Amino acid sequence: MARFLDVQAVTVRKYATALEKAGYLFERIDGKNREYNEQDVTIMKELTTLCNRSGLGVEKAAFVVVTRFKERLTDDTEKSFPAVLTPEERHIERYGDALQIIQTISEQNAALIEHMNHQDEEIARLHKRMDEQNHNLSAILRESLEAKRMIAATKERKWWNFFRRSPDKLDQGERDPETEWNRKKQRERDIYTPGRG
Repeated sequence: MARFLDVQAVTVRKYATALEKAGYLFERIDGKNREYNEQDVTIMKELTTLCNRSGLGVEKAAFVVVTRFKERLTDDTEKSFPAVLTPEERHIERYGDALQIIQTISEQNAALIEHMNHQDEEIARLHKRMDEQNHNLSAILRESLEAKRMIAATKERKWWNFFRRSPDKLDQGERDPETEWNRKKQRERDIYTPGRG
C-alpha cells in the first residue's frame, strides 16, 4: 500500500486510523494486522489526493471520503463506488481548488510585499547618500566663497597699509599715522587756501 501511494508506511497507518475513526472498516488478519484489498487501495488513494489538493487535515478528509462512500459502508458484502459525484462532493472539490488558488495568491502577495520593502530600503539609502552629497557640496561652496572674499580683500588692500598696525595693536596714547598725515594735509590746505583767514 505504501509503495502504491508513494508514501511512508507510517502515513498509511495514519490514514487507515483516520478512516476507521470516520467509520470505515478494514479487514484484519488475526484481529490485528489490516489486510488491504482493491476497494481499500482506491479509498486510500482518494484520501491522499483530497489531502494534497484541498489542504484539509487527515481526519476531516477521511470523514469526507467515508461520507462519499456511505452507500458502500452500509453493505459490507457489496463494495461499489458511486459513478456520479454528489453536489456535496463537487462542493468539496471546488472548495479544495479555491483553497489552492488562495494559497497561491497569498504567496505571490508575500513575495510582492518583500520586494516593495526591499525597494523602500534602497530608496531610503539613496536619499541618505544624496543628503550627504548635498551637505558636502554646501561645505565646498562655502569654503570657495570664503576664499574668493579673502582674495578680493587682499587685492583691495593698498601696499602702504601692509605694514600698518591694526587698530587693536595701537597703544592707547599712540595715534594712527595715516590719520595724522591726513589732518596735517588738511591744515595746510586750510592755511594756504585763498579767502581763508
